Amino acid sequence: MKNNKRYSLVNNTLELYVKKSPPIGRGFILFLAFIAVALPIMGMVFRFMDGGSFHFGFIIGLGAFSLIGFYFVRLFLWNTYGKEVITIGETTVSYYVDYHYFKGNQQEITYEELVFEIEQIGFEEEKLGRLIIAANDKDFIHSSVNMDLRELEEVIRKLTAVELVVGG
Repeated sequence: MKNNKRYSLVNNTLELYVKKSPPIGRGFILFLAFIAVALPIMGMVFRFMDGGSFHFGFIIGLGAFSLIGFYFVRLFLWNTYGKEVITIGETTVSYYVDYHYFKGNQQEITYEELVFEIEQIGFEEEKLGRLIIAANDKDFIHSSVNMDLRELEEVIRKLTAVELVVGG
């Protein structure tokens, strides 16, 4: 039987896993990334084949389209391997997004008492939500991973136990 849990909680580190999108969608995203980089290169090659000379705009075009390609690669990695990592310390909570080959910016908040909440998303019958970890009104971590509400409630029960052990 396959383990369908979308999270793992080991010691004081919670990992929330993104549900993989269908292969056809991920393939299309990867195709767009390839096209974004290949188009300006093909444009330069055709220009040189027609006897044109190098132009500074080639560098600008290649740079802009490479950024677009990088965005699509990041989107592909998120939809294939993406996860959020939340670590609860004695007085701090750190959070970052893991794209498998690189990590997003790390966010860290200091807390005296943590509040775990569920933000319901989508239609009511879908029963989906996101995790919110709040230290106060201004400092909070807002998860991007959509999960089943029952699973989120289970995560919150386990996180409350971890916070009592770590913070208390």
